Amino acid sequence: MWMCLNLHVQSRVIATKHYLKVFSGNHDIHKEFITAQFAEENRIVQIHLKDVRKFLKWRLNSWEKEPDVLLEELTSRRDSLSEVPVKYFKYTKKMIEKFTEALWQETIETELMIQGWSRFPQVSCQPLPIPRNTSREKEVLVMSLLYENNLMNAFLFKVDKDRWKSPLCVCGTGDQDAYHLLAECSLVIDSTKEKLAYLLQINNQDDPHTTNGVIALLNCSR
Repeated sequence: MWMCLNLHVQSRVIATKHYLKVFSGNHDIHKEFITAQFAEENRIVQIHLKDVRKFLKWRLNSWEKEPDVLLEELTSRRDSLSEVPVKYFKYTKKMIEKFTEALWQETIETELMIQGWSRFPQVSCQPLPIPRNTSREKEVLVMSLLYENNLMNAFLFKVDKDRWKSPLCVCGTGDQDAYHLLAECSLVIDSTKEKLAYLLQINNQDDPHTTNGVIALLNCSR
């Protein structure tokens, strides 16, 4: 589900970039076409221009160092993009990366709230800091710790109780999930458990009582 949301967000960002390029030019025939289609209430154009206004609002609130009353007023009106100064339609790679994260965060929080979640993963366009010489097999094992649907006994037992007789870890002290494996298992060295406890505390200060879930592990993975 999260992968589908990510692809959807990427598609929206790509479309937004195309529209920004059109509006960043002073004389572009495509701008006239888009303006005409918007006036004719073309639904697809309306959706894309809504994201363009979202970008401009994000830029105003999260990127610009000085407030711009004119930009704030114009982005609040549906039919005012042609009045926005051209400089605000220009962007950098870093700017688009940060906007993508903001749009992605908003999208995933909305979707998870609908499903009843109260805690959300913190998205990032940056890859996880896994050493380059790590084998693909080990990389997959590490990544599996950040998903509830993995090959550990606690999940397998939920899926097929006939095939998997117990959710317990091989240490016998608790259900084998990612948190148990990293923080509680007696077969894991103490230094690893102590490091995880520290990371969970630092990265979950907003909700110190929720430190043993998949989301908590995901958020401290960076």
